[in-house]
Amino acid sequence: MLILEMYRHAGTWVFTDEKRDLVNEPFVLGVPEIFDSVIEEQDLKGNHLYRVIFSDQNFPLAHAEVEKISEEGGGAWYKHKKTPPGWLCPATLKFFKEFPERIFFKIEVIS
Repeated sequence: MLILEMYRHAGTWVFTDEKRDLVNEPFVLGVPEIFDSVIEEQDLKGNHLYRVIFSDQNFPLAHAEVEKISEEGGGAWYKHKKTPPGWLCPATLKFFKEFPERIFFKIEVIS
């Protein structure tokens, strides 16, 4: 399982993982809407900093999952059940050897 701290910056959700040389790495092209949908569904709105726990394997208390539908532009498109698809950029490959068929995740409030 992997963990990121996600926060708002420049109008979108971003994360920093200095170990992987990623600073203010943005989620783009539909992924912010996926996160917003899960945050609203879990009644976590109004907070500024979240912990995202994610894995290519299902785990207890996962809030949601996305399923890969295609690869394009060095990244991959993923579908969430309640939103249009979102594109995960090549930075995803700093966490996984290849784009997983499914990614399971849980969002928790930090502050």
